[in-house]
Formats: sequence, structure tokens, C-alpha cells
Amino acid sequence: MRLETLKFGINDPAPHHAPDVAVLDANTGNLCCFCGQPAGLHAMRIGNAFSCVLCGLVQSLHRTSIDEELRLIWLPEMSQPALNVLVRQIHIDLQELGESVYCDDTPKSSEGMRPALYTAQRILRERHETIAERLGSSRASDLADALTALADRHVGLQNLPWGGLRGFPTGRFYVGGVNVYDETVSSWRGKSKTLMQEVA
Repeated sequence: MRLETLKFGINDPAPHHAPDVAVLDANTGNLCCFCGQPAGLHAMRIGNAFSCVLCGLVQSLHRTSIDEELRLIWLPEMSQPALNVLVRQIHIDLQELGESVYCDDTPKSSEGMRPALYTAQRILRERHETIAERLGSSRASDLADALTALADRHVGLQNLPWGGLRGFPTGRFYVGGVNVYDETVSSWRGKSKTLMQEVA
């Protein structure tokens, strides 16, 4: 499967526009077009493409809950699809250990892999400080506002050089005001024995 390049976008439109993004209630059984992993429960349909929640968030910065779901970080050494696959596996492993997947939580105990998994999340999360220094903010909604302002002036918005800017999924995803991310991770766990595909 050819993996798509994942770019920041504002495909989730303002309420007065026809939606380009739909969150699906059922487990589609499809692979995410961007990271190559199973899309799982609450997959997103972006245009004609199926997307897992993690890849869909990066392209849906206008979501009202985006600041709770995604943080901007500086991580030039890893592509966005690779980061999403890594975060997905961390969340699968944490849930299997009975731990919270939310990036600001701490482990209930220090047994086994728990400290390593939480440390990995913390290291990624702390990369937001570099983005705040570079851009003045690490809030995804601020990037959405900037993209909206630029969209009127620049036709090739999707081709802007993003450098090392990445979206770090926090372990939250809201549908109708309810966090359903744990359900999504549970659906991935059913597929977690499948070997992770290599991502660029």
C-alpha cells in the first residue's frame, strides 16, 4: 500500500459549509490511507479517503475540541504518519496494561513497561515548547486560524513547507461532546497482532 503524505489542513469546515469530513459510527474494516493501519472505530472519511482518528485530526483543525485532542510539537526527525503509528502503539500497550492513554496522566504503578510508555509520551509532548518558541503558540486552533487567514491569499496552501511541525495526539477524541477515544483504541487492539507496516 502506498502511504499518503499527511499534511495539516482545515478540511473540517465552519458550520455553514457542507462537511468534507465525516466521523463514522461503525468499524469500517478499512485501512487508513495515510498511516496504513486499521482505521478502526470512529474512523473519519475525508473526501474519498478513510482515515484513522489520529491521521484525521491533523487534517481537521477546525474541530471545536481540537485543542484537547491535538497539540503541536516540533519533531523533524519523524514523519506525521510514523508519529501516529508510534502513538497508536503506545496507546494500545497502555490500555492493555489497564492504564489511561491521556498524555498528561501518570501511571497507576511503575511495574513493567508502564514507565517507559509514559516517558515516551512525555518526551513527545514536551516538544510543544519548541513550537511555542518558534510560532508563539502550540495550540492547534491557532494554526487553524492562521491557515484560514492564509487560504484566501494562497492557493497552494497544502504545499507550504511545514518543516518539523507535527500534531501530537493527546489520547482524546470527541464525538457529540463525548470522549470516545478509548473505544477507538479498543477497536485497534483487536487488530494489534497484525504487524505494523513500515511508514516513511
